[in-house]
Amino acid sequence: MPEIAVSRQDIFPTTIWSFDLAYLQPYFPLWLDAVRQWRAAQPQAGGRGRRGWTSEPTLFQQQAFEPLHTAAQAAFGQALQEMQLPGAIRFRVEGWIGVHDEGGFSMPRIQPNRLLSGCFTLQAPEGSAPLLFRDPRPAVALGQVAGRGFNGGGMTAAQPLAGQLLVFPNWLEHQIEPHPSATPRVAIGMNAVAA
Repeated sequence: MPEIAVSRQDIFPTTIWSFDLAYLQPYFPLWLDAVRQWRAAQPQAGGRGRRGWTSEPTLFQQQAFEPLHTAAQAAFGQALQEMQLPGAIRFRVEGWIGVHDEGGFSMPRIQPNRLLSGCFTLQAPEGSAPLLFRDPRPAVALGQVAGRGFNGGGMTAAQPLAGQLLVFPNWLEHQIEPHPSATPRVAIGMNAVAA
């Protein structure tokens, strides 16, 4: 049999950007203390998390978090620029705290009416549950082939690392599985919102 020429084109990729913000570690103790105080002052949880606590999306109104806000603005700006959108997009970044106590998890969700979404890990004890992303193509779930390649579908896991900011499309469904540690997992959810 003669050799058959073949070419390949990967279409409809979904980008997840990972920004290393470990240089902000000197602020982590201050921020964790601020989270504890905020939770104590407003113990009623909001959001889609279970067995934990979620703040209102007003984090970046607090001066203490300005270094993270500045870094997030730059990261979201870079991601939007790489998306090659026509013209300049003016945006602001909103943020909120998500604490997962032992057994805590977050339901599958998307962030409607946003430009991009993100998750900054402030504290991730060893063995913390990953952030899971579901393949956004509904039809791939109906296929007979389940693999790890472009045509396989399924879930992709991102292990939380303290100081890491993940930025991803707002329409990409994501969730967090039950947290196995007695030490809380603390993350800061973010969205880029058109200004």
